[in-house]
Amino acid sequence: MSTTARADAAPSRRPGRRRDAAKDAQIVDAARQLMVERGFDAVTMDDVAERAGVGKATVYRRWASKVHLAVDAMTAAIPALTIEDVPDTGSLRGDLMTLPGLIHRAREDTATDLLGPAREHPEIADQLHQRLARDRVAVLRGLLERAQARGEVPAGRDLDLIAAVGPAVIFYAKAFSGEPVTPDLLERVVDGVILPLALGYPD
Repeated sequence: MSTTARADAAPSRRPGRRRDAAKDAQIVDAARQLMVERGFDAVTMDDVAERAGVGKATVYRRWASKVHLAVDAMTAAIPALTIEDVPDTGSLRGDLMTLPGLIHRAREDTATDLLGPAREHPEIADQLHQRLARDRVAVLRGLLERAQARGEVPAGRDLDLIAAVGPAVIFYAKAFSGEPVTPDLLERVVDGVILPLALGYPD
């Protein structure tokens, strides 16, 4: 058979498989469970594969390192939040104070348990901060815009900067100071940081 004939007879190459979202979630959940049970340093990628019931290659194809997998496990434990989830209470403070109740406490507590490695591994802290802050900053930016449309926040305020400050303070308290995120801490951040920056310091 000629080379051309063999080429014509050969089956076409199959396209690469799409990633299975269900399998991704299965692996992330296994990683989260193990890191809560044993701690980040005691868990290996092989442990995760065994707990998830998948081959080692399946895990390594999806995550380049345990750090990347840990960050995904941490962020997956916290539900997404958008501006549409926050009711308009008529005041910026009222809107801000509804945020804690909108976050599922059980999953938030699990994520807090996972945050320990961020205190010891700067690369985890950096990636985790970027992931969590992105969503929280977007929501705060939306609330500030809403308040500005009501005439509550003066024009000219740096909304991007103000929106970034609150999550940064809370993340620092959780990951580096070891301070639990309590209603009191959230109220202090709202009244002592966000509102003065947004509305202006009282005379």
